Amino acid sequence: MAVPLFNIGGLASGLDTTAIIAQLMDLERLPIQQLEFRKAGFEQKDLAWQGLTTRFSAIRTSLNKLDSTADIDKFAKVATSNETAVGVTVSGSAPPGTVSFTVDQLASNQQLASNTTFTDPTDLVGAGDFTISVGGVDSTVTADATTTVANLASMINGLDAGVTASVIKVTDGAYKLLLSADDTGAASAFTTNTAIASLGTMDTLQIGQDALVTFGSGAGALQLSRSSNTVTDLLAGVSIELKATTTSAVSVSTSRDIDAAKEAITTLMTDINATLTEIADLTRYSPDSDSAGPLVGDSTARGLALTLRSAISGSVNTASVDYPIASSVGISLGRDGIFVIDDTKLSDALADDFDAVVGLLVQSGSSTDLRASFSSAASATVEGAYDIVITQAATRAGVTGSTYVAPGADETFNITVGANVASVTITGGSTAADAASVISAALSSAGITGYSVSVTDPGTGDALKIQSVGYGAGHSVTIAANSFGLAGTFSGTDVQGTIGGQAASGLGQILTGSAGDPVGLGVLVSATAADVSGAGGSLSLGTLTYQAGVFGAVDSVVEAAEGSGGSLSRARDRWQSQIDLIDDRIFRLEDRLDYKEALLIKQYTALEVAMSSLSGLNQYLVGALAGLPSFASTRGG
Repeated sequence: MAVPLFNIGGLASGLDTTAIIAQLMDLERLPIQQLEFRKAGFEQKDLAWQGLTTRFSAIRTSLNKLDSTADIDKFAKVATSNETAVGVTVSGSAPPGTVSFTVDQLASNQQLASNTTFTDPTDLVGAGDFTISVGGVDSTVTADATTTVANLASMINGLDAGVTASVIKVTDGAYKLLLSADDTGAASAFTTNTAIASLGTMDTLQIGQDALVTFGSGAGALQLSRSSNTVTDLLAGVSIELKATTTSAVSVSTSRDIDAAKEAITTLMTDINATLTEIADLTRYSPDSDSAGPLVGDSTARGLALTLRSAISGSVNTASVDYPIASSVGISLGRDGIFVIDDTKLSDALADDFDAVVGLLVQSGSSTDLRASFSSAASATVEGAYDIVITQAATRAGVTGSTYVAPGADETFNITVGANVASVTITGGSTAADAASVISAALSSAGITGYSVSVTDPGTGDALKIQSVGYGAGHSVTIAANSFGLAGTFSGTDVQGTIGGQAASGLGQILTGSAGDPVGLGVLVSATAADVSGAGGSLSLGTLTYQAGVFGAVDSVVEAAEGSGGSLSRARDRWQSQIDLIDDRIFRLEDRLDYKEALLIKQYTALEVAMSSLSGLNQYLVGALAGLPSFASTRGG
């Protein structure tokens, strides 16, 4: 409402014009009040959909822990038969399994100490160069006449060569320069060379060596080496910490963590029940109190509740006789439309046949050929059996060199991966194993990861082999000219083929359906290039049968509800657009009322001015008439 700049408020008329105008404006404002009442109803609906959006987000959070077999595999327990020597923790997806091995040797980092003892860290060391060599790469600092032991240690640390220098106190008045490799393993070993006479020779306190573990015994035993005492690739999803050597085998085993799996399932179902309860409250009409929820009669809300219920109750696992439907594992729909979870029944089912329960609940796939296994699926993937045909196998980037011949002199060449360049120097007379170690250290020093360096056929036909750990065209390595037969650019290839006769795209070993019913279906293909070639360029890998499972079906419902184009967003957009329209109408009506109020004020002000003028005229006339002689006096009495 506009505030008048001038208002004489009935001074002339005696009328309360301010009150009259206010009452007239209240009548004019009735349409706005009706619009605001309608807006409040729309805001309640929008607020209700905000609450449901939050509920579905909670379902998504819980669902993400259960929508694949890899997620289920994270619910694992790991145990070791000798905790003193081998520590274990679950680090990822850990399917049940057991490995046994002896710990022959722990990994250690190299440590050297100066032969000379100094009386104080401020003692001068004298002028000269100090060189550290790691993996054939030299790093040098130069001391002058003013350089102290502490200064030299600081200068060495500034090289960032993978070696840390420090001045340690042996006893009072006795200090030594200590050099320690930052990493454990044989590849991080280093040597020193110095012209600083005061340092003397460097004494070896500890050599850099790999950890060694042996599987089995006798002639068929397999010994593996690792650069660290923390080993993550012996048992999938398990981190193993080597603490001490052993004389007998240590067993490390993983098993299903039924309690953790049950807790995750229960949490998800609790979130689903909370959502169904909220939808019921929002869409309920109570005849007793003649009250209704803000979404009563809303077909979208009712549809979400129906699809959630049918996703859980309608999913069937045809592969299991004992656990074909959700109710068989203790998840059943109550008469009130809310799911009831039988804790005992669920626990017993998980303990009896964990894999069957997983097959019922999560996305899964079974294949007739072990070289094609289920990897993942999208909400749009249709359940069914699909033929897998491969026309190209995934390969790694890499090369196997020619038969190794020790170089007669030092040989240097570069290895390039992306923007990273490793400079490799193989010293004259190096063995194949030494050369592999030098190459591995150079790659690590250059920040190149994901590549392995090995020697093929050790002792009979030695050849250096450099290969990416991962598969696919995304991996590429360029090796400059050398005498080891390694020169060239080598790239991996992505798997190619079809799923169910439909087009599919490859990324590494994963073939993913890109059209038709199998769209989004990911298949891990382990077939080799030799397999494809042997089949004449088109290799059939049988049939993969995909089943969405209970939670896969729920995932489809949630995905259809989420996002900018989902039913939740569309519902909110609908009511928000109504709110915006009302806000626009109110704004325009308020503008008109401001104008009308100003006009009324102007009219009533004009009335007061006119009446004031008439009052003044009246007073003048009264005065004028009073001054006229009376009729009687004009007649002379």
